[in-house]
Amino acid sequence: MDAQSQISDADERAVLDSIERWLEKKVAPVAMQLEHDDEWPADLVNDMTELGLFGALISPEYGGLGLSASTYSKMVTRISEEWMSLTGIFNSHLMMSLVVQKFGTERQREYWLPRFASGELRGCLGLTEPDAGTDLQGIRTVARRVGDNYVVNGTKTWISNAIQGHVCALLVKTDPDAQPRHKGISMLITPKIDPDTRAPLPGVKNGKKLEKLGYKGIDSGEFIFEDYE
Repeated sequence: MDAQSQISDADERAVLDSIERWLEKKVAPVAMQLEHDDEWPADLVNDMTELGLFGALISPEYGGLGLSASTYSKMVTRISEEWMSLTGIFNSHLMMSLVVQKFGTERQREYWLPRFASGELRGCLGLTEPDAGTDLQGIRTVARRVGDNYVVNGTKTWISNAIQGHVCALLVKTDPDAQPRHKGISMLITPKIDPDTRAPLPGVKNGKKLEKLGYKGIDSGEFIFEDYE
C-alpha cells in the first residue's frame, strides 16, 4: 500500500462520493437482514466489482485504482459503518493482491493483478491451520519440490473468502527442517479453479463453512490440499 495516491485528488474524491451514494442506496437498506440471515451478498459484491473496490490498492499499471493509504482507510472506515462484513471481502483479497504486487515476479504481476483488479478473480490469505494460529512458524502445510512444481499437502482453517474466493496466497513450509524455522517458509499462489476455464482444479477442496456469531457477510472456511500441484 502506497502512502501517496497514484491518481488525482479529484479522482479519489469521486471514488469516495460514489461509495457514499452506493452505501446509502444499496447497502444500508439490506445490511442488517443479510447479516442476520448469514447470506453471501452476491449483488453487493457485483456492485463492489463495478466500483473498482477489488482493485483499490492495485497500481493503475495493472488496472487498479491505486488509492493512497489514507483514502483507502477512509473508504474502509465508511463502509464498516454500514456493514463491516463487506470490507473483509475486498480487504482479504487486496492483501493477497499486495503480496503479488510487491513480491511477485513481473510475469506473475502481469498475469494475476489485472484479474484481481477487475474482480474476475477474488483472493484470500491462507495462514491459519487447525494447530497453528498466530504462531505461523508452527504451520504444518508442506510444499515439496517435484521437478519444476511444488506438491502441497495440508489443511488451512478460518480462511476468509475460502469458499467464495478463487485464489489463495498460501503459507507453506518448503523446508520443514530449516533453522531458524521461518527460513523454510514460503508463500505460493494457489488457485482452486483454472483461471481461464473456471474448472475446479484437482488436489484442493473446501471443507466445512465455519459458523460465527457476527461478521457473517464474509465466509470463513477450510482449505484441504491433497497432492495439489
